[in-house]
Amino acid sequence: MKSDLFNSTFEMELRIATLLCVGDKFLFSVERILALDFISCYASDFELSNDNLHGNNSFMFSELSSRRNLISEAIKPLVYKGLVEVEMNRGYFYRISEIGKSYILSLESEYAKEYMQTAEMVIKELKIL
Repeated sequence: MKSDLFNSTFEMELRIATLLCVGDKFLFSVERILALDFISCYASDFELSNDNLHGNNSFMFSELSSRRNLISEAIKPLVYKGLVEVEMNRGYFYRISEIGKSYILSLESEYAKEYMQTAEMVIKELKIL
């Protein structure tokens, strides 16, 4: 069923890999992934874009705790599949692998392109790159 893709582990895997692809020179903690993904999805509410990729939602902040769990679950298959590399240094930090980068850059959906553009703009605006 198509609606099973929304707010799923698979959707989060794609967003995490895309986010890491945009910031491919850096290591990201789960907390940083959470913050950047959330801001990217609701960039308009943070005055970083004209539109929110996930629409307008007055209850968006209630998503944070469930999104943290979803990110933790979504990272596991990404590491297992070799799309994301993990580094341990006082915690776990993640980076896109070359295989992961190739996979993400092959995506052609409009949403994937918009998310990548928004995530890149958010990362630059927050001076992470």
